[in-house]
Amino acid sequence: MKTRSIIPLIILLSGCAQSGNQQLNPVEASIEIKNNIINEEFGGVGFHVFDHVHNGPQWIYEQIFAKRWRELNPSFVRINDDPSWDFAKIDNVSKYLEVMKGTNTEMYFTSWNTNHIKSFKNEIDYVKKEVDNLEYWKKKLGFSKINYYCMANELSLDKWASMVNDLEYFKKIHKLFYDEINSRNLGIGLLASDASPFSYWHTIEWAANNMDDITAVYGGHHYINDKDLFDNSFYNYFYEKVKLGTDIARSKNKKFIVGEFGAKQNSNIIDSVNHDCNMYNNMPLENYMGIQVAEAITAMINAGVYGCGYWTFADFPSKYRSNYLNKWGLYRWEADNHTTKPSYYCIGLLTKFFRGPSEAYEVMSSDSLIRVAAVKNKENGSVSVVVINRNELPTKIRLNMGVLAGEKSFRKYLYDPADVPFNYFGDLQDPCGKIALRNSNLMDVIPPQSMTVYTTCYDEEPPADVKSLKVEKGKENGRERAFLSWEPSDDKDFCYYRIYRSEKPDVEISERKQIASTISNKFTDISVHNMPQYFLYHGNG
Repeated sequence: MKTRSIIPLIILLSGCAQSGNQQLNPVEASIEIKNNIINEEFGGVGFHVFDHVHNGPQWIYEQIFAKRWRELNPSFVRINDDPSWDFAKIDNVSKYLEVMKGTNTEMYFTSWNTNHIKSFKNEIDYVKKEVDNLEYWKKKLGFSKINYYCMANELSLDKWASMVNDLEYFKKIHKLFYDEINSRNLGIGLLASDASPFSYWHTIEWAANNMDDITAVYGGHHYINDKDLFDNSFYNYFYEKVKLGTDIARSKNKKFIVGEFGAKQNSNIIDSVNHDCNMYNNMPLENYMGIQVAEAITAMINAGVYGCGYWTFADFPSKYRSNYLNKWGLYRWEADNHTTKPSYYCIGLLTKFFRGPSEAYEVMSSDSLIRVAAVKNKENGSVSVVVINRNELPTKIRLNMGVLAGEKSFRKYLYDPADVPFNYFGDLQDPCGKIALRNSNLMDVIPPQSMTVYTTCYDEEPPADVKSLKVEKGKENGRERAFLSWEPSDDKDFCYYRIYRSEKPDVEISERKQIASTISNKFTDISVHNMPQYFLYHGNG
């Protein structure tokens, strides 16, 4: 999507400026992209999304959820489905997912609350009701990219993972779904076994050996409870475990999906409330959590995973359940303006630039503490490379692009835990600048314990100016307000708007105060008592 940059590219972000000027003598590493496609079908990095269940008010949709979804632009999503929903409920919750049609996001549905099966006279009636819902989503509501479905999250029925010990029953219900979905030509493939953690992945092999004829795709989950943040053995460990899964799937000519993954879990019961949270929430180490998750994503790309979904896009509201608290998201729910967490600016770069459909290439590094993955997008031909530096010193890299070299310069984006970017409205960090290739090589110095993305996925043609801004002064609930409206952008790759104001007209951009980011062409400024000057720009896309 096109961009109108608020900060000129010649001005570097503070975290970016460090990378070329480190005072310590850097480590050196050579990286080479080989002429070998290791995965011809990479579907992208994405999320598990629960936000449609919470179904916040319209301003949250416009300024938080849909705005951030468009900017992070994931091509893969795992969506929870509830078999107890009727069509009216689906109509209501589906409004929150409409944004995914515009981002052309491939959807994988899976059922929570599967104990609902017991309320039916027999299993086939339950299956038909659930397939009625899937058909309604796909054909009536137009969610045509619902491509995969699993009948039970993590093999859960009466209790979490209860079907790990009753795989024949899982197969039985799976077969009922297979027959019913295919009788209606829905084009939805079934996933098995959805097991979590790695210790339950033997069920994936069981499924491949016992129910491959009714299974379209294989997959599982894992949370990083078994390795600390700075354990340098993590990457190889995670790669080897995931490779076992992809090898099983490939032995059956099938894809492999990691539907959920995340950092270390902190499960405590406090005052009878189950706290299901990311271990590093609101801790100093939270800045570094994104680096380990990015390592996991890099390992999954190199291991041949088709798609992966980080758990979760947003925190759950604290009032979701009286006895349950879930805080795993990239941004907070109750906090002022749903403020983003540090990992938003790390994982968000990977969902934005590592989209499917892509090809993943083999990458070799002379330094075992440099983790690298490289993809080429099949639709636009763009190349994106992620480099994670696990060294304790800055590292000078020579990145030979090999078969992925071209004439276009690479934009550079940096996530440095020592200098985390932040925007109150959740706008992703601007690029540091551009790096031209020299004899197919990209030369750079990257900070320790950091992640850098180099990409040709950008368009330098600026979007058209926003037109016909109107500002009307009025009152709402007895308080002064400014009501803004403007013509909607007709740019085909429009992303969102940034709104600025200033008490003085004709001031420099740096003197203007950003007051919102939104996908809507209307906004109410609730904090003014006069009529300042307003300015509109297209946000990063």
